[in-house]
Amino acid sequence: MTNYVHRVGLTAWRKKTTILVAVGFLSLILFGLQFSVIDNRSSNLVHDEKDEAFLQSIKVKFIEAANLNNRELDNRVNSKHGNDLDRFQHLDQPTRDEIAKRQTEKPFEETDQVLGIPYGAPPSLTYFKKLITLAKNVGATGLLIEYEDMFPYSGILKSISAKNAYTVEEVKGILKFAEDLHLEVIPLIQTFGHMEFALKHKDFAHIREVPESPQALCPSRNASLDLVRELVSQILDMHPSSNYLHIGCDEVFEMGECEVCRTELHENLFLRHVQNVVNIVKDKKSTVQIIIWDDMLRHISLQTLQMSNLGDVIEPMVWVYAEDIYRFVQPPIWDKYSAVFKTAWTASAFKGAFGETLYIPNGRRHLENNLRWLEVMSTQSTIFKHNLRGIVLTGWQRYDHFAVLCELLPAAVPSLVLNLLATSNGYFNATLKESFLNTLSCPQTGDRRSSPFLNLDGDPNMWEKLSRCLFPGSGFFKLMYRLHNVENEAKEYIETTTRQKGWMTSYNAKYNYSLPLRVEELTQELPRVYHGMVSLARNAADTLTGLFDNYTISEWIEQRIYPYLVELERIQNRSTALKATKYWPARPLPILKELQKHGVAIG
Repeated sequence: MTNYVHRVGLTAWRKKTTILVAVGFLSLILFGLQFSVIDNRSSNLVHDEKDEAFLQSIKVKFIEAANLNNRELDNRVNSKHGNDLDRFQHLDQPTRDEIAKRQTEKPFEETDQVLGIPYGAPPSLTYFKKLITLAKNVGATGLLIEYEDMFPYSGILKSISAKNAYTVEEVKGILKFAEDLHLEVIPLIQTFGHMEFALKHKDFAHIREVPESPQALCPSRNASLDLVRELVSQILDMHPSSNYLHIGCDEVFEMGECEVCRTELHENLFLRHVQNVVNIVKDKKSTVQIIIWDDMLRHISLQTLQMSNLGDVIEPMVWVYAEDIYRFVQPPIWDKYSAVFKTAWTASAFKGAFGETLYIPNGRRHLENNLRWLEVMSTQSTIFKHNLRGIVLTGWQRYDHFAVLCELLPAAVPSLVLNLLATSNGYFNATLKESFLNTLSCPQTGDRRSSPFLNLDGDPNMWEKLSRCLFPGSGFFKLMYRLHNVENEAKEYIETTTRQKGWMTSYNAKYNYSLPLRVEELTQELPRVYHGMVSLARNAADTLTGLFDNYTISEWIEQRIYPYLVELERIQNRSTALKATKYWPARPLPILKELQKHGVAIG
């Protein structure tokens, strides 16, 4: 039988790997792959027609890279992107808000960048343990946790904790569970931007960079460092065994705007604050290694970074969630990082990256993102003195503290397994079919061997292939397919009834002016559509029970389903009023006086 051996080359050029898992209670779930010694040997590839079809379906051209050594890959990248840093100096760092604007039908060369940092819904401890056990089984070796406001803060920080925050005993239980699984736990705490969870409170409003906005703290105020010091102290006290601390510092959108800060260059403000945070961390625990998101470093010059002396005390985590990684982290940036830092991390995504209100991740796009990262890492790892430390798979559930929920964890378990298998093995093809299906507790069927593995082009959400699987949270995953259908039906009905047809528009409702016969016709399907949505809401509550707390369940239903119920009830009330009218005035109907405030003078 033909062997399936398509590999990016990771299993050929690495001699040793360890997988890092990272999960955020309130914010993210990250999984990764740590690298040690690099082997530049290329592997022989045995092609199989079924695998070729699968690889073509996800449009990932990573096979040829396995036959190239690092120098050849560098030449190819340089010829494509160029070595001149000036070419890239006007490419601004995109925000997560740009993610949804990407046109998925574009060829790879034309895609837009996908970046971002959201926060999410905390899973129940029981479900959380099931998830990290599943991740461990497919190669995860670490856990990165961003608590945000779900941490049981005390003292002057007590007001920051959410009312449904984890207790001290619960956090210790999770840490003990991770330790028993031999998972490296890395806490993440924001210390500059994305400080909404703290700065939204009146107690800390005085240290905002912009008084009206809680997005970032002012780095020039001593009180800001006092807050950071207390946050760091309480987090590290709870994690005595952690060897790493992630201090965030990404997407500092509001910087250099207060009266004190506006006189300084942004890069000086940023680097000085990072150094202050580093000093705080080292004063608390000198042995801890500090990690920082890299996006605010990308446009700082090599000389400025070297003069900051941060290269010996922090490790950047380079994060790109799009497929075209080199578009926004070009080879000159990698060269700069390797000249300053001894090592670095990378970060991809398995969910929470392609739209603020999505409810199911696009498996094809996330897999392509991760496979592209493997290509980039195979090229860039050797330029660092200590190679690349690892790759982290992020799984955001909210774009920031104030945003609505995006994909929930149970809807993304297949994407998690898909991408974790890819990063832990260095490739993804039919040789991993059994591992993939068995991990997701899919039933053994007689056509497993003959049926197509995955059709990520035609079914990027994997509903068709995994509809009978019984992984943790599978009931909610299946419910997303039903939501997809019911939501589309409701949207179409509402649009048709209130906009496309001419008898139940807002104009008809305002003047109670319509033909009852037509209203009756338009509302014949209303009970069926309405009860379908009600049934969906009830099923969602049932399937989410035990996975999240009641607050999260209620929030998700209110954001995703309840608006349709409200709109459908409005149509019902409108139809009742229209049908109750027995007599109608002669035309013309009154002139709309409100038009005058818009400068529209009629008569």
